[in-house]
Amino acid sequence: MNNNFRKSILAASVMAASIGLSAPAFAAGNTSSNIVGTIHAVEGDASGSYTVTATNVDTGTSRTIETTADKSFRLAGLPIGSYEVVVVKDGVTVAQRIVRVALGSNANADFDMAGNIEEVVVEGQLITSVDTYTMDSGLVIGETQIDAMPVARNLTAVSLLAPGVVLGDSDFGSGNTASFASFGGASIAENSCYINGLEVTNTRQGLGCSSVPFEFYKEFQVKTGGYSAEFGRTTGGVINSVTKSGGNTWEFGATMNWSPDALRSEGQVSRGDGGTGAVFRDTSVAETDEMDYTFSASGPIIQDKLFIYALVNPRDSEQKFTQATGTQRYNGVNTYRVRESSGTDNMFWGTKIDWDIAENHRLSYTGFSDRNDAEERVFAYDAETSTIGEETGGFTRLRGSEANSLNYTGYFGNDLTVSAMAGKIETEYTTDPLNLDCPTVGGSLTDGTDVEGCGPGGSIGDNFDENTQYRLDVNYVLGDHALKAGLDIQERASTRVTVPVAGHSWEYQSLEAGGSIQGDSGALYTNNTGAAMDIVSDRIFVGGGSFSSDLTAFYIEDQWQINDEWMVSIGLRKDQFEGEGTTGKQLFDFDTDIAPRLGFTWDFMGDGVSKVYGTWGRYYLPMANNTIYRAASGVSDVTTFYTFNGIDPETGIPTGINPVNGTEANSSFVSSVSTIPEKDIFQAQEADPFARDELILGFETAVNDNLLVGVRGIYREVTSALDDYCGAYAWPYCVMVNPGEASSWYKDGYYWDGENLVVEDELFDGSPDSGSLTKYSKETIGLPEAKNEYRAIQAELTYSDEKMNWKFIYTWSRSTGNFEGAVKSDIDQADAGITQDFDFPALMDGAEGYQANDRRHVFKLFGSYDFTEDLSLGINATLASGRPLSAFGKAYPSDDPNVYGSYGDTFYHWNDLNGDGEAQQNEYSFYPRGEIGRTPWTFNVDASARYRFMVSGVDMVASLDIFNLFDSQEALSTNEHYERNAGTLNQYYGAAYSWQNPRSVRMGLQANF
Repeated sequence: MNNNFRKSILAASVMAASIGLSAPAFAAGNTSSNIVGTIHAVEGDASGSYTVTATNVDTGTSRTIETTADKSFRLAGLPIGSYEVVVVKDGVTVAQRIVRVALGSNANADFDMAGNIEEVVVEGQLITSVDTYTMDSGLVIGETQIDAMPVARNLTAVSLLAPGVVLGDSDFGSGNTASFASFGGASIAENSCYINGLEVTNTRQGLGCSSVPFEFYKEFQVKTGGYSAEFGRTTGGVINSVTKSGGNTWEFGATMNWSPDALRSEGQVSRGDGGTGAVFRDTSVAETDEMDYTFSASGPIIQDKLFIYALVNPRDSEQKFTQATGTQRYNGVNTYRVRESSGTDNMFWGTKIDWDIAENHRLSYTGFSDRNDAEERVFAYDAETSTIGEETGGFTRLRGSEANSLNYTGYFGNDLTVSAMAGKIETEYTTDPLNLDCPTVGGSLTDGTDVEGCGPGGSIGDNFDENTQYRLDVNYVLGDHALKAGLDIQERASTRVTVPVAGHSWEYQSLEAGGSIQGDSGALYTNNTGAAMDIVSDRIFVGGGSFSSDLTAFYIEDQWQINDEWMVSIGLRKDQFEGEGTTGKQLFDFDTDIAPRLGFTWDFMGDGVSKVYGTWGRYYLPMANNTIYRAASGVSDVTTFYTFNGIDPETGIPTGINPVNGTEANSSFVSSVSTIPEKDIFQAQEADPFARDELILGFETAVNDNLLVGVRGIYREVTSALDDYCGAYAWPYCVMVNPGEASSWYKDGYYWDGENLVVEDELFDGSPDSGSLTKYSKETIGLPEAKNEYRAIQAELTYSDEKMNWKFIYTWSRSTGNFEGAVKSDIDQADAGITQDFDFPALMDGAEGYQANDRRHVFKLFGSYDFTEDLSLGINATLASGRPLSAFGKAYPSDDPNVYGSYGDTFYHWNDLNGDGEAQQNEYSFYPRGEIGRTPWTFNVDASARYRFMVSGVDMVASLDIFNLFDSQEALSTNEHYERNAGTLNQYYGAAYSWQNPRSVRMGLQANF
């Protein structure tokens, strides 16, 4: 290899992160990074050490250390930014360089005295390089690169740039709420997010994260795998970010972004009965108008000492969309909604204050709010004629978070760095209905008539979380070993109370002749009338209170630079998860095994141009607080079925109702009881927490000054699935077990021997009955072993030169098993950790197959091109294959209560072939998971243009972003529920739930002075 290329790679390594397209470092912390290097002295200068000083060019903060015996150095725990690195020997400056420290990436600052490159200042030109210190997988990207490309202003859009990350299939929100991302085959509820070291993940269900105003971000690190022992409580991916900070120069900025509905394309309409029936979903009348402004100021409160960055982000938003009431899978859209938010109700803010207390000691405060309180008005809607009717009610939606955190970093000598963090984030999810007189009403009758209520329905109650966090990390360099240890504590408190509006939730349905309603112990009711009949169900879901979980973790890690070619990392992490219900009594307690995190890099050519690397690790996922809410907050969930004589034309409420089986008790099934169980009832004695193992092996090489090529193979497997079993042996509760294994738990007043149920009411109090501990074999429980595997091969090309900055990623992947993970996307069930999977053995019969996030081929291309110094264009394109589809039924060949409970979606359909209304074994059709086909391939191209100019000495940037340039609107998800009841077809089966977002435009103007 020629010496010039070697020098280019050396120079590039100090600024590789500035292009935002390099892999993140395994070695660095979650809010800072390191400068590492070696003085390659001239011959005859083998003795004596050098003094190395790194000075932040923005704040003037500096650190000075001496090189080791082999003339290497490591400046650990530096805030991200640009640094001037100066090398001094015997009081004389012998070399200097400007290096860029990026989030999670080791900045290399080697100095080759013999090579005569004592002074290297890298500006402008972007040169690729291989970071031989890094082991994990993912992406680091800064705000400069985000600004140069058409990327939506949310964390999901940023994470989708990384390899192995795909858009979650289902919309777990409403209106045009952004979807979430799936990392490496995991469900969308298994990720974690950090802002300046504070975890901001949704702790209730694991769905999404809080976010600061987008202009506040400085850099993102998207970890898709191989992350070190300091990161835990996630079996998916990590989105790690840091915000901007003030410097020694006062700077001010203002931005405006406008997304007008007038420049948005029209949406789509889907219909039932194979496209010829009633309207199911309608986005053709949806409208979105958004305008936001940002005003920022940053600078020194005290020169070289105290700095501030502050930002406010007022937003105006109006969204208009259609939505169905009642059970979403069985009801077409029947309401038109207008959601508006502006002024102080939708004004984000953020601030960062940095105080250099003394030399080598820094204190930083971060505060932000992403609150978005909105008013939502609801109107009746005739989907066939697109006619908007009278206003029927509305909601006040209180959403978002407020966070505060304090970080300390101290440097003690050359080798010891200590950092600490304390913080709290408070999040609200409350929806207060304005119409308290009209219950939820939905469904349709035998003749196909849809039934509607007098209002949108819903529920009432407080709904908010608090997450208090403490963290301590210690770094110590001992020769060739970089040692790190830490303690991480979280106290997650939640409050949720729910009461249905007007006390009821009515759902009309047709029951075919011979069709049955499954109960808690066999068929609840069978239609023996000889003809289809109309019935109505009333689901009363009520209860709640305050509950909490406490999470504690310890970790230790050694990164050992064995020689110039080999570096290995050995990490160990141990977590403890505890939870309490509303009574304050313990609900669960998991002490994980020690989780290893191992990795290596091998610079096999010894020239810093190529590397082979690998990682192996185990990750644990804590129980989401939603599990405590469902199991231990006093929630009663009872569904009762009735016949009826009529329907009130004003309210939609049934009249003349009678329980289908004589009494309400005989006509109901219970999904949850209000009695709160203790741990020994709820948690099987042998149960282990949810865990996933991961193995990655990769290769990277710099082909030349501009082109970097990499490939990696990934294998991920759930080794311990924790889910709730709700079968007859657990009645009346659900028990957390590892499916497919023998388990034992205590009883509480209810005893089932496989055939008979004995109830001792005086013992039913939530406390374990003395002497009732019973062990059940895996054959008795009847659940299969939980399986979830992900295999992938990822190939990457990164090209950078003076004008272009591009990255291409191709991922082949295969995600299989009998369950998805924490949530269940194919039926939009967001009950993290306690979905219907494994509730009853019957629900798992046919569950083996391709998973909801299995997208076999995904191509990504993104980057920017500078036509001139002032004009640049950006592209962000994705081509992805579809995901598998199923056809869920409500039938099962057996009504044995040991096998099939009172609810759930099966992989069987009942066809009354001879018309006698009697279910025969040969009349059941079996359709295992994912065998119906796949959604279409999706192709999306976003394009942008940026023009820089100056007005009266003010730097200005005008921008134009076009999302979905070619207006491709393929279906992203479809209704997979084939049956509504056994033998009763769902008219909306196969109809699209959602599509790619229509083409839209965002115009922006930015000023900096």
